Amino acid sequence: MQGSTPQHYTIADFLKWDDDKELVLNPKFQRGPVWAAPARSYLIDSILRGYPIPKLLLRTAVDRDSRRTIRDVVDGQQRLRTIIDFANNKLVLGTKAGEYRGKRYSDLEDEEKDGFLSYKLTCEQLINATDEDVLEVFLRINSYAVPVNPSELRNARFDNEFASLVKDTVRRLGAVWSLGVLTNRDRVRMLDQSLVAEVYGFFMEGVTDGDEGRITRLYEHCARLEAHELPDEEVAVKIFLETADFLTDLAREPIAARPHFLMLVACVMYAHGLLPQGKLDFTNIPEPSSLLQNKEAAVEQLRNLNVVLAGDSDDEVSPHFSALIEAKTTTQRMRSRQTRFEYFSRALAGEDLLARG
Repeated sequence: MQGSTPQHYTIADFLKWDDDKELVLNPKFQRGPVWAAPARSYLIDSILRGYPIPKLLLRTAVDRDSRRTIRDVVDGQQRLRTIIDFANNKLVLGTKAGEYRGKRYSDLEDEEKDGFLSYKLTCEQLINATDEDVLEVFLRINSYAVPVNPSELRNARFDNEFASLVKDTVRRLGAVWSLGVLTNRDRVRMLDQSLVAEVYGFFMEGVTDGDEGRITRLYEHCARLEAHELPDEEVAVKIFLETADFLTDLAREPIAARPHFLMLVACVMYAHGLLPQGKLDFTNIPEPSSLLQNKEAAVEQLRNLNVVLAGDSDDEVSPHFSALIEAKTTTQRMRSRQTRFEYFSRALAGEDLLARG
């Protein structure tokens, strides 16, 4: 790898490179494209006011066939995506933009447009760097600020059929993310990929303890498999969306949070005969055929469980759910997962949980 070279380019330069397909905004080293709306507005506001923003890092190489210079964005994808979206009238500025609030690019005065297009972005270029070079730089850069989490490391490390399957599935689960299963910040940090990967693990080996090391080992195992050996994406998406449908009226409630949502997914899989036993004990679980027969009754029981998980149940109700209350303190261990699975499966069977406890 040749040494990095600092350069300054205008926003107009980047817009042209994007139009000419010479800018790669989402190479495998980057974090996901989700950035909270206030942060996007604040960035554009900073540019319109002429304030500096953090520098970008590009990998630059010449494509021999097209004889064009291709620029992979190693660090700064979300900044550039925001800039390009605003320039293309796809972004309306929010409250973080002060008097620019509510404006698109087309609403700016001509002088403001000129200032935006001529704003210079500071870049460093890695000339003809290999993937290993870029990965090393990426990890070092992010280690100086917010530590790279396991999800982001996997995104940088794995470029195979399973990694693509996980990313494709994440993009199809808008109804799931709207429930508040993860926060926007969690999604920025790619925890949505961790969640989806773990569910694919359920399809392959059943429910086990939940930890990032186990998910990484799943990626390593799946890297050795062919595409036809992986779980079916259409089936997985259907299970996710069916689970989400039971929580439509419980969006952003405790029961919709990741630890509980995962076990609800496992219950729906079990009901369809798609869940290997794994480390679960099915002894006290209703028969699969008894689940999902009465949606109204199931939703009512899930509401009761949500009251318990929210800590709002009274002294008479709490003893019926003492095991579930205890399980709240450990989110991903097998014992708490077993407890959730038992309660949630009975709820999806429409059982009166208050009567049985």
